[in-house]
Amino acid sequence: MNKFILQTSIITSLILVFLVFGCSGKTSSEISNETNLIVKKIEKINVLMGSAVGSAGIKPKQYENFEELKKNASKQELLTLINHSNGVVRCYSFWALASNKNTNLFSIVKDHITDSTTVKTQFGCIGSMEKVGDFFINLVNPKYENTDVQQLNQTEFKKLQSLLIDKENNLYAGYDAIENAVPTEYLYPKVREMVLKHHNQSALITLSKYKNPQDIELILKNRERDEDRESGYYFTYQAIQNFPDSHFFPLLEKKLYLTLDNDHFSHEWKELYKAIAAYKNQKALELLTIPFTKVQHHDIKKYHIEFVYEAILANKCELYDDLLWKIWQNEHIITIDGFDYFLKLNSAKTLELSKKELLSNYQIKQTKVIPKISKSMFSENLDETMLNFILLNDKSLAYDIIKDKITNAYVNDFEMYCTKVLELKDASFTETLFKRLKTEDNPHVYLQIVETLISFKDQSINKRILDTRKKNKNMNEDWGSDSLNEILKKNNIK
Repeated sequence: MNKFILQTSIITSLILVFLVFGCSGKTSSEISNETNLIVKKIEKINVLMGSAVGSAGIKPKQYENFEELKKNASKQELLTLINHSNGVVRCYSFWALASNKNTNLFSIVKDHITDSTTVKTQFGCIGSMEKVGDFFINLVNPKYENTDVQQLNQTEFKKLQSLLIDKENNLYAGYDAIENAVPTEYLYPKVREMVLKHHNQSALITLSKYKNPQDIELILKNRERDEDRESGYYFTYQAIQNFPDSHFFPLLEKKLYLTLDNDHFSHEWKELYKAIAAYKNQKALELLTIPFTKVQHHDIKKYHIEFVYEAILANKCELYDDLLWKIWQNEHIITIDGFDYFLKLNSAKTLELSKKELLSNYQIKQTKVIPKISKSMFSENLDETMLNFILLNDKSLAYDIIKDKITNAYVNDFEMYCTKVLELKDASFTETLFKRLKTEDNPHVYLQIVETLISFKDQSINKRILDTRKKNKNMNEDWGSDSLNEILKKNNIK
């Protein structure tokens, strides 16, 4: 009797368990019906999207699907879904898990370093393709600040880098790990084997860091497949930058001369010039000056010289300084990095060239007066940095520059100069602003002018704005007119 009761009890319990899981639509090894519906919606769109896409930054339906998944799927379901047949589902499932502070992300990423399925992605305005394994790694990479997800710590990421090198994979992260690996005696034979057996170009870069003479021939013979008979040396040039041995110089010289008659440019040339500049000797300097006189097509010459400029900045040395100054003064090629370097070389000359850069008719003066420099003058905008530098040392000329730019600057540059007027709060700019306002047809410009003029809080200026609008019909058309109405209404100008 007791045995019968026990058997009945067991059967009843099993039935209850079945009913409970059956009603919920899942077992311990299955996904709930609700989660499955979300997964199917993700599969249907089949694009990995962020929270804001397109120029308008609209939240896409796919991201709403992801939010549903994150809200409704259990941790166990997500752990199952990271092995789903669809790559986008795997990515979103891992993303959801990364939001959970109690998930062993390292273990998951480690198991997916061979996941080279490519998925379509859309983040902001940028549509692209990414391998699932790369997405996993990038999401939890500690060098990218992301407070919304848990990230690997430095120790875990270092282990992951080693795994990416040791375990064969086809991820971008794998190539990156190899290329950025610190050369060690242990790693050398493995890296060399990657080059010899698999023609791994990232491994070639790392191999070159050893500067081992036995690898010279290997680097010399390296070439990627390319339909253009002159191309395919991108990684070869990068390797030479790490290992500027004299055996490579004839190759560089030959390749440089082959570029001079091209009617198109190649980004590979940038690496070629960097490889040449890495030698930091007189012969290298001679090669770097060749494009100034030997390039056959004028439209292509500018690319050569830009690449020379970048190559010198990447390989700074006193031998190249005169050429670098020449590029700025004669070719008007200047960047923030270059400006910083020039400032250290000769601040007085940098000030004079900055004046010339912003005011084309300025006559450069020879001066030994050491100009003032302030941390506050630096900006991400190069023109603003130069203008601030001039303001510190020659206010009168700086004002002339601002007035010239207000009169002549194109829309992309105009905003910065108008903003500078707002900062200076000097009414001497009023007439220049009104002069442009009288004929301006670009709403982005005339709206900026109006807001700048209003900032002076002068009733007579406000009245002139209204009078000018009556005369300039462009200020009464399309969206610009509507925006202007809003500005005037906001400031109670009638």
